[in-house]
Amino acid sequence: MSGRVLVYGATGFSGRAIAERLRDDGHDVVLAGREKSRLRACAEGLGLPFRAFSLDDTSSLEHGLADVRVVMHAAGPFLRTAAAMIEACVRTGTHYLDLAGEWPVFALAQRRGPEAAAAGVMLMPGVGFSIVVSDCLLAHAVRQAGRASLLRVAISRPEIMSRGTLRSALGLTSATTLVRRGGTLRRLPAGRLEAQFDFGEGGRPCVAVSWPDVVTGQHTTGVPDIEAYVEAGWVARLLYRGGGIAADLVGDEAVRRSLAMLDAAWPAAPSPAERQRATQAVVVEVVDEWRRSALFRLRTLDGYTLTTETASAVVARVLLQDWAPGFQTPAGLYGPGLISGLGCVWQADPKTVAASPR
Repeated sequence: MSGRVLVYGATGFSGRAIAERLRDDGHDVVLAGREKSRLRACAEGLGLPFRAFSLDDTSSLEHGLADVRVVMHAAGPFLRTAAAMIEACVRTGTHYLDLAGEWPVFALAQRRGPEAAAAGVMLMPGVGFSIVVSDCLLAHAVRQAGRASLLRVAISRPEIMSRGTLRSALGLTSATTLVRRGGTLRRLPAGRLEAQFDFGEGGRPCVAVSWPDVVTGQHTTGVPDIEAYVEAGWVARLLYRGGGIAADLVGDEAVRRSLAMLDAAWPAAPSPAERQRATQAVVVEVVDEWRRSALFRLRTLDGYTLTTETASAVVARVLLQDWAPGFQTPAGLYGPGLISGLGCVWQADPKTVAASPR
């Protein structure tokens, strides 16, 4: 394997874990971020070189990428940080990977795809838990089920959440939720669309959310109608709908500012014991034109451990010249087998339902 990997945001929880894993796998790794003192301490702990530069400094950013083959962008919230790094990667001919879970980042990468392809650069956001697991399960489900007119993907309630993940989630507070209809993104009032999914212990109430698969799922599967859900009890659903109403009245940004106090009080990272106990499940429902559905389920390690596994696996593939120019999705390029051996357990047989409620 050849080529240098730059991990930007290496002092964060996931960034450091990925950098350590890439180092242990024998890659040429450079740490990067904006805070020099924190970077130096992290670099000394990992025995790796570092570069300090801000995403706002275009000249320093491009200079920092000049000898880099792949950027592993781990500095969120990605709504604020992805655009500058994508621009720099296209200009310097550097492949772009990130850990984004915010749908606008994926939409941005799609728009920049033709420019990236012309520059011989791959843009693949979402190489962590979001969206590798759901993307691979969607691809697997469509291959197994055959004809599909609608896909529903649902994520179980996370058992643990870092401050960075919370910060990204709060940044998406909105009066509307995205769905895909006929290949086009449509907006519905937040909290309007609800359904039940079985994550392995019976049906659980879920609410539709703007998960990135609504943006990326058609690219991976070719299916034009997609909805995404997350498990939510009645209190969470009420708060979600109430937050949407508030955002509609006073504006999305005002609601985000009012929720920002949660960020400071939230633990920076889950403990090793918490990660070891935690698991997560993803379900995909494939609905055909006769409204018959097949359900596929996947259970994974905790999202943070899995993110380290998936991110390092994708970096290794890119360094082995296994990449394609322009915007790509994990399963769209590498197939559902990308997650094989990474602590994910497939349900052997889908459950078939006679008709699916809409």
